[in-house]
Amino acid sequence: MSPKQKQAVLYARFSPRRNAAECESVETQLDRARQYCAAANMEILGEYADRGLSGARADNRPGLADALDHVCREKACLVVYSLSRLARNTRDAIEIAERLNRAGADLASLHEKIDTTSAMGRFVFKLMSALAELEREQISERTSDAMLRHQANGRRMSDRTPYGWIRNPRNPALLIIDEDEQALIQHIMAEHRHGVSLRQIARDLMAAGISFRGGPWHHTTLRRIIAREKGQKVA
Repeated sequence: MSPKQKQAVLYARFSPRRNAAECESVETQLDRARQYCAAANMEILGEYADRGLSGARADNRPGLADALDHVCREKACLVVYSLSRLARNTRDAIEIAERLNRAGADLASLHEKIDTTSAMGRFVFKLMSALAELEREQISERTSDAMLRHQANGRRMSDRTPYGWIRNPRNPALLIIDEDEQALIQHIMAEHRHGVSLRQIARDLMAAGISFRGGPWHHTTLRRIIAREKGQKVA
């Protein structure tokens, strides 16, 4: 008896940009996924997409929800062009991968060359996820340590409160963490690591209705936030 042909469900996401060359379109992503499936002799069970939606919230993408339901139900392989099109950050990617694993389904990401249908692919995905998570935690620790040192010395890094922090209402000379802004910083860092341009990140945030403290996002603002998170000198 010949082995059962592998089956796949395809997913793509596209956020509109002024310069279309900055991002692979949904059709381009799906076409490359189809080519991958043809080369791997995988039967395509369905294709899903989210057009013009930000990846900031996984629960706000109906195409992704339908794709995950389908691939888990059929115990197939979810094929995406890149993890940045699938998940908002490392934790999101891990949670999706864990859901697929529990259902007996798999994940293939063409850009990162991840294919969890093989033992080596599963190992590489777990290793990449662990390293990315470690990097995020180390950056967060360095930033927190630096802020605490400034607070202990009674110093301010600038006259303006850094994004991700608020003035302590009990002592305005000290800063405390703003949980919502810190969560958004991690999303920005994840998008940046996945190669999304700063201008596009700014447009995605504004399209999702997320402002920069009541004003518009600019790529220069994002550059300063990312530099600070990496422990680099902020101009």
